[in-house]
Amino acid sequence: MYMERQNGFTLVELLITIVVVSVLLATAIPSFMQFVKNNRITSQANSFVVSTQMARNEAVKRGAGTTLCAANADLDDCSGSTDWSTGWIAFSDLNRDGVIDAGTEACLETEDCLINTVAGPIRSTLTADSSSIRFLPTGHTANGPITLTLKADDCEYKQERSIIITAQGHTSITEKSCTP
Repeated sequence: MYMERQNGFTLVELLITIVVVSVLLATAIPSFMQFVKNNRITSQANSFVVSTQMARNEAVKRGAGTTLCAANADLDDCSGSTDWSTGWIAFSDLNRDGVIDAGTEACLETEDCLINTVAGPIRSTLTADSSSIRFLPTGHTANGPITLTLKADDCEYKQERSIIITAQGHTSITEKSCTP
């Protein structure tokens, strides 16, 4: 009598495969999580830089100062705090008083107006050595250089960023190891 050979895996082969896959996952998942955290903090830093450049460009375009400041909880006024974690707002500041006086709906040439609002970073903190950045019509800052520190709440490895706005209005981001 002729016996047919059955195809398939033996129990030993299946167990070895499960062990190998488990080892690979155990090493890959922490690296992937690190990758996700680094990308999140980089994205948040880039978001702030975009707001900075937009405020600077608006100052040059309008020929009038603009202010970028740490926002209050409603994102409709400056908080006066050096903690930017709530978010930030940019507004034209024609009278140079650092306060949105009027005209938050339409940007007229004769009054201040709100240009942009951004909610704060998620699972991160953003602090600065100043509560606001004022851009002059030349693109320079009136109060620069200013350094901001963006750090993940559960900071590991290099999940801290230092954002520097120079007196000339240029920005740079530096990756740093976390500090306690």
